[in-house]
Amino acid sequence: MFPFTPNMAYYYHPPATVAVAPPGEVPMNPVPPMAMAPPLAVLPQPDFSITAKRRREDAEDAAAYAGCETDDSAPRKRAKGQDIIFRIVVPSRQIGKVIGKEGCRIQKIREETKATIKIADAIARHEERVIIISSKESDNTVSDAENALKQIATLILKEDDSPAEASKVVAAGHVAANTVRLLIAGTQAGSLIGMSGQNIEKLRDSSGATITVLAPNQLPLCASAHESDRVVQISGDVPEVMRALEEIGCQLRFN
Repeated sequence: MFPFTPNMAYYYHPPATVAVAPPGEVPMNPVPPMAMAPPLAVLPQPDFSITAKRRREDAEDAAAYAGCETDDSAPRKRAKGQDIIFRIVVPSRQIGKVIGKEGCRIQKIREETKATIKIADAIARHEERVIIISSKESDNTVSDAENALKQIATLILKEDDSPAEASKVVAAGHVAANTVRLLIAGTQAGSLIGMSGQNIEKLRDSSGATITVLAPNQLPLCASAHESDRVVQISGDVPEVMRALEEIGCQLRFN
């Protein structure tokens, strides 16, 4: 007898009629060799239960992977309605370029971007001023605050009417030409720099700009309100500075 298992199919062959001849004679209908085969032929069948299980597991893995993609991107964004805040440091002699006559330029930026823009008072007469830009988080790829930040930076980087005036600006603020400086929290500075400086090095490579996080003893007076604040200084050609500012603004938005 052949052992019976659930996944084996059995096919029954009826026994053949054996012709018996008298002694010494040849039978008229000899039995072919195939007729002497075992009455049962055993054929292995695929295990459909295993196949179904594998398909189910593959479907679950695909669903889990899709969920991971969604969950991986969503938490990086601030909750809708939270404030996005940027603080840009402007030398006192350049603040006029941003504000404009009777505040016309800064008001135009407010109207175009819908961002809230405030200009802090100067601590000293010839010291830098801090412009605080904020907006609510939304589903937009670029926030209102980021748009306002770029417009203000464009005004800061705009060439002065005369080389003499430009040299005064550099001398007064002790800042190289084509430079934008952002005031950020200490926790943001750590995220911007990254482990072993990997993040900031990537920003330098991708933008081509010179990006430096100033040491605590290099902070301007306008940053003295919070001891943990740091200044990110971006310098280079104008396109490089703007490219770096855009990337840094995007990163700060999510941190």
